[in-house]
Amino acid sequence: MPTKDEIDDLLKQLAIAAKNYPAKTLGRQQAVTKFMREIDKYKIVNCPRNTNFSPENYRKICAEARPMFLLRICREIHNYRPENKVSQWLNFLMVKCFQEATPKVIGRRDLPTLYYGDMELIFNQMEKQQLQNESYQIGPALLDLIAEDPGDIFQGEAMKKYPHVNFKFLLVKIVIEDESWQHLSNELGVSVSSLSSFYQRCLERFAPRFREYL
Repeated sequence: MPTKDEIDDLLKQLAIAAKNYPAKTLGRQQAVTKFMREIDKYKIVNCPRNTNFSPENYRKICAEARPMFLLRICREIHNYRPENKVSQWLNFLMVKCFQEATPKVIGRRDLPTLYYGDMELIFNQMEKQQLQNESYQIGPALLDLIAEDPGDIFQGEAMKKYPHVNFKFLLVKIVIEDESWQHLSNELGVSVSSLSSFYQRCLERFAPRFREYL
């Protein structure tokens, strides 16, 4: 079984090949189909975990989101940026699709307060008293901000002792991929307390920027 990095490298090559074909051509269609087969083969994308729904509703939302996810890949493959991991880009798309599918399954009136990944950590540094009684989701605009990172401001914010650890990496891992702090600590060789402290400082610094996209 190939490693995560090997799988990502394989998918990256397929994504680049697909986006290089002109839109609406047979070559693009075939390349995207091959890309999606490999995504399904390695099971690298899942619906975001969410305990606010009953198991039955969660399954229905995931089922609704799946075809929307595949359609987004077809329509947005040209937006993939090779400097980013394919798994990150795909998970961003899946979160968007999960959000879009949710009101279709349970109805907007019944939409509860939703948290995707550990987003509460972001809002802790914002106007929490104002937000605590409101229902909100991570909007597409905020997801796009994290994914695109204009000017690489999040990626450029790195730990002094561990320059391989930057804020964008932690945002993606914690918010989108729902990784645990302990898993990240083991992967990066940095203590949980150091990672968490750096993350919280960055959240506080960038809170005004995040608030613009809520």
